[in-house]
Amino acid sequence: MTASVYDSPAWRGLFHDPELSPLFTDTAELRATLLVMGTLALTQAKTGLVPDVSAQAIQRASMEVQIDPAALAKVTSETGDPVLATVAQFKSEMQAPEHAKWVHYDSETALTTATGLSLRLRQSFKIIGARLGADDTPHVAAYHADADIRAGLAKGLGLSDGSAANPETAIRDIAGWITQQAQDQDPQTGVGKAIRHQIGHLNAAIQSAPDDTSTLINMMTLPQMVLGLGRLLN
Repeated sequence: MTASVYDSPAWRGLFHDPELSPLFTDTAELRATLLVMGTLALTQAKTGLVPDVSAQAIQRASMEVQIDPAALAKVTSETGDPVLATVAQFKSEMQAPEHAKWVHYDSETALTTATGLSLRLRQSFKIIGARLGADDTPHVAAYHADADIRAGLAKGLGLSDGSAANPETAIRDIAGWITQQAQDQDPQTGVGKAIRHQIGHLNAAIQSAPDDTSTLINMMTLPQMVLGLGRLLN
């Protein structure tokens, strides 16, 4: 059995969600990060931070480059930061150092991670909202330390501007919303009851996470909360 039943071939019939599960894979995370980097370069070019020709090359490469998630393992294990690993691999794969040096220019990896997650959560909440028959799903945002770049990212990616939001606070709010939606359900099967019970405990882990481990705890728990709610509603 896999560490999570949501990834288990044996338990696929009970826990797999064919719409939501593909949004929580290494490949989906990587593609979202690359999309953020491409949009970031175009946004920075508009403000004069990055040469336009390099921004165009980065954006084009972000859509075309093929990176094996396994290639990120070494740097991620050394740094605990998959975005640093992605930046390094992306630069190498571009094979254009005159443009690659501008990849993820003057940007924080934690905020890029949060923005990439927002892209996947936006799609997840479209699916969940349709199942709930409701439009009042959580807003998800783009994040960057520079206000102009953040606004450009938000516009380019179709996200809210996270100007007044802390990504960690936003995730706690999202976890709370997911938990409330789960508690509003009345599952009649053992699987449904187990999922609703698990969501409550995963939410408790997120809400009580110490600052120095909250990013890792969120990574370990939030995807299961989203997938669990999806299964309750499907």
